[in-house]
Amino acid sequence: MLTDTTKTLYRRYFSTDPSPFISEAFLGLVENKTGQLIRLVDENDRSIGLILGLKDGVLCSPFSAPFGGFHYTHEHLSYGVVYDYLSDLKVFVREHGFKRVIITLPPNLYQNNMNAKFINAFIRLGFNMAIPDIQNCMNLKDFDGTWIKNTVGQNCRRAIKNQLSCSIVTDKTSMEDAYEIILRNRIEQERKIHMTLDEILKVSEILPVDFFLVKESSGNNIGAGIFYRGHPKIVQGIFLGDDMEKRSLGIIDFLVMNIYEHYKKMNFEYIDLGISSLCGDPNVGLIRFKEIHNCETTLRFTFWWSPDNN
Repeated sequence: MLTDTTKTLYRRYFSTDPSPFISEAFLGLVENKTGQLIRLVDENDRSIGLILGLKDGVLCSPFSAPFGGFHYTHEHLSYGVVYDYLSDLKVFVREHGFKRVIITLPPNLYQNNMNAKFINAFIRLGFNMAIPDIQNCMNLKDFDGTWIKNTVGQNCRRAIKNQLSCSIVTDKTSMEDAYEIILRNRIEQERKIHMTLDEILKVSEILPVDFFLVKESSGNNIGAGIFYRGHPKIVQGIFLGDDMEKRSLGIIDFLVMNIYEHYKKMNFEYIDLGISSLCGDPNVGLIRFKEIHNCETTLRFTFWWSPDNN
């Protein structure tokens, strides 16, 4: 049987987080975006836990993040423990009169073994599966400076010839400049930006956030990137953008090259570049962009269930 427990007790069982988005620091930052936090633990087997946001009768993990997911004592839990927990989750939702539970699992690079067991159990227990999103990540362990598509290297050399520079910036004015480039790039491509600069800076209070800025030799800002370092082995790419009028200078390829080299030197193993789809609908151009920059393409899964199963 699953019970809603206190933060203190929950953290007594689960002291580490598979991803930064289910850490207490991050949940505390976004808690105001849900009505209530519920921490579910099995009374008899405290091997798996789940923190959900409750709003309007719907339980969500995440409620304000790219993905949510489960806590667990180790990634080699038996399949039966996973299956029983999800079975009890259905009972909990039904008995408490909730409308629905929705869970988006993290990409495989965060928990490959557990994802396989969760996905199989979700399907066998009759949870509904949304169309999986296309997910891209960069394996820094295999990166040696060679690009899948030759034009990426050519653009990098063009950027160097044009005396572009790339660096991490830490002063408020430069961070504002980086965000402005990204915002302008989104507007020109008719794409929404889901975070304000103030919200990003709030995140920087609980985990390291890196702002990259590309400049021309004249000092003009023409490219930018924002990345989170909330995991010991995985960096998360939040935003990339360039001055589209000067794209022929090779700005984005030069920026990506510098980002890869920077984090490889810091001994990170992966860069999570997020999804390349919206509600399962692929962004073909974005997938291609990431793949020619040596990214691996996988899937990110979302499951939901309601007592009436509609």
